[in-house]
Amino acid sequence: MEEKIIEISKIKIIGLIGLSLIFVFLGIWIAYYAPIVNVEILNNNIFRKSIGFLSIIFFGGMGILITKKLFENKYGIKINDEGIYDNSSSINSGLIKWENIESIEKSKVVNQNFIRVIVNNPNDFIDKQKNILTRKNVETNFKKFGSPIQISTNGLKIKFEELYKIMTSELNKRK
Repeated sequence: MEEKIIEISKIKIIGLIGLSLIFVFLGIWIAYYAPIVNVEILNNNIFRKSIGFLSIIFFGGMGILITKKLFENKYGIKINDEGIYDNSSSINSGLIKWENIESIEKSKVVNQNFIRVIVNNPNDFIDKQKNILTRKNVETNFKKFGSPIQISTNGLKIKFEELYKIMTSELNKRK
């Protein structure tokens, strides 16, 4: 099989960084500058600051992780005879061997499409994660969606349907 490489889209990454910055600034605005409104809970200073700081921390952290991808000169997804190498996001699954893949499915979470790779050894992929936040995210993916591996095309130079078609076709050749 000819190796297929899907590159990371620097343009899409810059767009995601910009989006995370917007939410960081929105968090700052909520915490310090939001006007008084007619809804009592929204006027609670502790509530507003909590929401603002959570937005700053979450989207600031996501922005940092996304920015790291901007400076990587690696592929996003590589598909070859060994399996699928996932380097598409800050949660890299690494090599997913064909013999470990049970199925490849589409999923949608909050209007975002994902390719869910169902594996027969999910705990291996969870244990591989060294960062505690990444590990918790992967564990949550497994508990909620049945797989620790969720691949998005948001930062890749390929459309969702095209990547799904390639991955399922390559898996079907090996079954």
